[in-house]
Amino acid sequence: MSAQVKGIVIEGVPATGKTTIIEHLLRNEQVLERDFMPLLVYGEDLTQRVLEAKHNQGQITKEDNLNLLNDILTPLERYQKYYHQRGWQGAEQEHCYAFLLERFHLTHATYFDHLNWGELIQIDDRLADLKTKLVLLTMNKEVMVERIVVSRGSRWRSYISRFGSTVEEIVEHYYQRQQRKLKLAQQSNLVSLVLNTSAKNWEELAQQVLKFWEI
Repeated sequence: MSAQVKGIVIEGVPATGKTTIIEHLLRNEQVLERDFMPLLVYGEDLTQRVLEAKHNQGQITKEDNLNLLNDILTPLERYQKYYHQRGWQGAEQEHCYAFLLERFHLTHATYFDHLNWGELIQIDDRLADLKTKLVLLTMNKEVMVERIVVSRGSRWRSYISRFGSTVEEIVEHYYQRQQRKLKLAQQSNLVSLVLNTSAKNWEELAQQVLKFWEI
């Protein structure tokens, strides 16, 4: 099957700049002026946060997570079949479609304690079959206090207080979650790119993502 789909997953703990980089990507002339290529963008509200209320109430199940991920992947796979059945050959941009997922299975594996990576391998394999690439955004531990705690509002700080009674404990929680994501990225079958966003050089980072994505 020819390369008729160009998918990318943008992952990272909170405040690594996922949304900021996506905003830069969607304003980029190369993306805006692509010839005929449909682009589907799934923000984190759809890919993960729709399950938060059920999770906070202690009612979430593994099936909830897997059903959500499956519901997103199934139409993307169907489009791939449609393109293949149409008979288009090669990787011409006008005969491709692209998609972007803000958070996906790495987030489900690290945010929800009732899931483990083994239960998400099939999701990873399906993404790989869709030629999906993975971008994992990271930041140095010393900038996490400012980025995760100080720069955000009182409602957010109330939420993250569940992860520690001190700022140091909260930062350690997110640092360990980041380390876990790094390990999962290595275990994933997806071609991956790790970018450190500590310097907040958003435009340069967006260009690196765009080059990696090959959209």
